[in-house]
Amino acid sequence: MNINYLIIAGVIVVLVILLVLFLRRNKKDEKEFEKDIIQKDLEPEKHT
Repeated sequence: MNINYLIIAGVIVVLVILLVLFLRRNKKDEKEFEKDIIQKDLEPEKHT
C-alpha cells in the first residue's frame, strides 16, 4: 500500500491554515459582539 505523504502533508497544512483563519475570525467577531453589547448597555432607553 503506497501512501503519498506529500499529499497528506498538503492536506494537513491546508486544514491548519483554515483552522487558524477560522479562530482568528471568531475572536474578531467575539470582540465586536462584546463591544456592541457594552455600547447597547450604556445607551439610555428611549421612551415613546
